[in-house]
This record gives sequence, C-alpha cells and structure tokens, in this order.
Amino acid sequence: MEDSVIVSVFVRRLKEGCTFEEFIAEWEADKGFGVPTRVFNSVSLEDPREVLTVGFVAVSVEGLAEALKAVAGQEQVRHDRIESVIESTILKAIYDLKTEHDFTNDPRIVEIGSAHSLLIGLAQAGDARI
Repeated sequence: MEDSVIVSVFVRRLKEGCTFEEFIAEWEADKGFGVPTRVFNSVSLEDPREVLTVGFVAVSVEGLAEALKAVAGQEQVRHDRIESVIESTILKAIYDLKTEHDFTNDPRIVEIGSAHSLLIGLAQAGDARI
C-alpha cells in the first residue's frame, strides 16, 4: 500500500472584531499529530474575516481514520478554542491528493513529494516516499 497525501480544507469566518492573529493563537496545536503534517492559513483578499486553512497529511487513505482517532481528544480541545474566535465554518472537507502541477514557466506535472514538489518537506518529515 502506497502512502497518500490527504488534504483538509477549512474556510472559516472570524467573529466581528477578531483578528487573524487571535485566530492563530487559538488555532495552533498543543501537540503534534504523530504523522507528517503541514498546514497553511490564508486571509481572503476580499474579506479579511474569511480564513482559509489547507492542511497536507502524509497518511494512507486507509490510515486516515486511525490517525484521526489518535488525535481526537486534543483536536476537540483545539476546536473548542477556535470556536471562541470564529463565527462559522463555511467549508470543511477532506480530499485525497492526486496531482501537483508547476505552471511557473512551461506547465509540467511534478511528482508529489519529489525534490521539485512543494511537499518535499512533508515527504522528508515522513522519511518515506509519498
């Protein structure tokens, strides 16, 4: 069974008066997830109260449930904290990453986790080929 990269996507709306920095303070994990994980947070250019979170987790599709179960307690505490600064979660979705493309110059497919991949750090953290 070859490892996969699972992508989690959240779009949240901050409560009126809450800042991105306050969101990050509540959002940050207290402990690691035990599997290679990288997460990006962005603020909408159109609405500074909208925050996009995209996480990449190097775990097989089959191992996802086990990985989620292992961190369920700590994640519940963290998500309870997040509720203090968000008005709503607009989108919560999980995907199995299939391709990475580089459109910088000549468009090309990039092998996920390869030396040219933006996910090379994730692959190195897992000490495995993704």
